[in-house]
Amino acid sequence: MEHIFNFPEFIKKPGQPELFETLCGGSGKFKVERIVSWGHVTAAGEWYDQENDEWAMVLEGEAVIGFSDGTETRLRRGESIVLPRFRRHRVLYTSRPCIWLAVHAAVLEPAEQESGS
Repeated sequence: MEHIFNFPEFIKKPGQPELFETLCGGSGKFKVERIVSWGHVTAAGEWYDQENDEWAMVLEGEAVIGFSDGTETRLRRGESIVLPRFRRHRVLYTSRPCIWLAVHAAVLEPAEQESGS
């Protein structure tokens, strides 16, 4: 990968899959990856139901993630989400482009948010 914000031109062609690139891995189930979406969504009736926790941040663009309980979360540039393992979710919308940074691990614990003064 030349630069995290560069992406191959083929991704813009209809029918091309999202681009998943492992940037690094570690012991156990630890993995950092870059995902490039170009209007990609999860196919109707399909769900991600992962056995690892995932932290995902949108570096460029925006996305909407839907959950099996009917709730949705919109992520804009610079926003992130922790997806606990086995929380069924799907991607409902991605911009063109949408560049993600994702961290997968057996257990992730979100940092506590500081309250404003």
